[in-house]
This record gives sequence, C-alpha cells and structure tokens, in this order.
Amino acid sequence: MEFMNPPSPWGHETVIPASGVIACGWDQDENVVLISGSGYSMTEPITGSRIHRDYDANTTYDSRSEDNLFFTIPFTKEKIMIFGLDAGDGIHVSNDGWHLEVIYPWWPRATVIIDNVFKANHQYLTDATAIDLGRLDGSIKCGFSPSGNHLMIMGSGGALIYSRTV
Repeated sequence: MEFMNPPSPWGHETVIPASGVIACGWDQDENVVLISGSGYSMTEPITGSRIHRDYDANTTYDSRSEDNLFFTIPFTKEKIMIFGLDAGDGIHVSNDGWHLEVIYPWWPRATVIIDNVFKANHQYLTDATAIDLGRLDGSIKCGFSPSGNHLMIMGSGGALIYSRTV
C-alpha cells in the first residue's frame, strides 16, 4: 500500500501540531479538543484556527472522568466523549460506510487505513487507502466526528483532520 491522502470526499486536510497529546474528542459544534499533560486546546477543524488554549494541567486532569472516557471542557462546561491513550476508542464507521482502522503491518509503526465497506463486493484491504500520517507517531488513535463530516487521527505530535468536500 502506498501512503497518500484519503480518497474523495475527504479532500480538506488540517494539521494541528501539538506535543504530548494523550486524548482527543469533538465538542457539540465538532470542534477538535486535544488533551495533553500541559493542558488542552479547542480548534476549528476546517480553518485550523485555535478557539481556546488552557495551560493549566491540574484543571485539565481534574476535568477528565474517573474512567477517562469523558472530559468536561472547563471553558464551556460541556461534557464530551474522548478517545486516546488512556481514554476510549473513536467512532470507526460513518453512517455511509467509511471505515477507519489502525493496523500494524510494520510494528511498532502504526498505519491508518480508510475504506468504504458499503461498496459492492467489498473485500478487506483490497481498495483501502493507507493515510500518510506526516509528523504523527507513537500510539495512534482515530475516529469520525459524530456527524461523520470529519475524521481525526491523533498521535503524540498532534492531530490530522480530514473533512468532506462538497
């Protein structure tokens, strides 16, 4: 498999550089929330514009649920589901059949693949695309936004977002 950008309709790419990311999620407006040991940030997924950044590690830690599946955003008080290293797992299938998966063909290096499982005669990995992860490394997690309009790949070096183009 050749590493490349995801196929259509995933035409818009946004890179959110960060350091030490351990979890991420989507707020109700589908803004990206990245959580690290040095605080958290909220970023708009299309423009990559930062909405908010909080450097308070203690407040960030205290805002995670005991089971690490939820995060209450201190800035908005909204409780969101999170996925990541010590958190849950992302949404891996969209309503229209797009499927994201982290595989390890060259362990310990992760590869994220995307494929549409609703295609006629679908066969695992036959038409899958291996997404070029750029600067992301370490433990990789991925998931779709609740609407399925964005997908996020998270690594310790930040997040890679792909959005549908119309």
